[in-house]
Amino acid sequence: MKSDLRIYIHIPFCKAKCNYCDFNSFAGMDYMFKPYFKSLISEIALYSNELRGRRIDSIFIGGGTPSHVDAQYIYEVLDCFKFDESAEVTIEVNPGAIGYRNFAQYRQMGINRISFGIQSFCDRILIYMGRVHNRSTAINNIHECKASGFDNINADLIFGYPKQSFENYEESLNVIKSLDIPHVSCYSLSLEEGTLLDNMVKKGVMPYPDEVLDRKMYDLSINSLQKANINQYEISNFARNGYECRHNIGYWNRDEYLGFGISAHSLFNETRYSNTDDIHHYISKLSKYEKPVVHCGKLTQDEIISEYIILKFRMNSGVDIANFKDEFGFDFEIRYEEKIEKLMLSGLIDKTSNTYSLTRLGMDVANKVFVEFI
Repeated sequence: MKSDLRIYIHIPFCKAKCNYCDFNSFAGMDYMFKPYFKSLISEIALYSNELRGRRIDSIFIGGGTPSHVDAQYIYEVLDCFKFDESAEVTIEVNPGAIGYRNFAQYRQMGINRISFGIQSFCDRILIYMGRVHNRSTAINNIHECKASGFDNINADLIFGYPKQSFENYEESLNVIKSLDIPHVSCYSLSLEEGTLLDNMVKKGVMPYPDEVLDRKMYDLSINSLQKANINQYEISNFARNGYECRHNIGYWNRDEYLGFGISAHSLFNETRYSNTDDIHHYISKLSKYEKPVVHCGKLTQDEIISEYIILKFRMNSGVDIANFKDEFGFDFEIRYEEKIEKLMLSGLIDKTSNTYSLTRLGMDVANKVFVEFI
């Protein structure tokens, strides 16, 4: 019996490009909606063999800002897939690019999870970020979302942003809790080369992010959300029981998934694929009924094991010794005895019963753990 499949759909269009964003997204290119979605539907059709006979457990529509495009485009893409009401179907939305009517349309087409790109509830910080919404708009949109029948809601927050104070971030967490949002993703700012924020920092217009304050904010995320029974289950993700993101858990469990759209990635038959990040190349390839894949690589057994360990360590559930042996046929503790001892002595991992997981310190410097298993 074939295992469940996960689907990612990339919608690269935005109303405006945020100052910190290095995702493959475009502002001011609304004229590309029609040719892009035509190509997207063509791409999905080229994967009919891979989709045949597979139950779809989750679909994630990301971007960009998917809510920036007309809901009819989203409907036409979702209509390409066969999925039932048990599937988790998420769409990313940005406050100010969404309204009650959109939420109602999303529900009608089978979407049952909304992920809000909030980032902050502090108007001053939102301006620094280059966001197009304010605190009031975000709160109103969340109320509209709930009024339209959604209860499975995520809010993204960014911490460690230049000029963001501890109190600013604490207030954002408090607003999240007051709105009774069951899932929160808290991301430490990553200052990416070539972004507007990166240039502003280099020119001295904005200060460098404060790493000490960043870690204090991360601690606050864990402790503050836990008090509201929104518990950490992955390095950056927190949820009430039953509201964990199935799609992302699928990634961390190395479930097979197909990605559609520019820059999308797939994992299928232990092969990783990536699409072109050039929208014109993407459309050109699909106009000739050719897959827009620019890289594919069959994973070696060592790469599979490495991925498995690293992704399991991302989650609080960690690496289960018995499950590891069932999966790969050898003992985790024997193969990696020296690495395990080194990481435990450093206080970066711990063992509970039959599971190894990151300690609180290990979460701060997770890459130091991951690199041991590459």
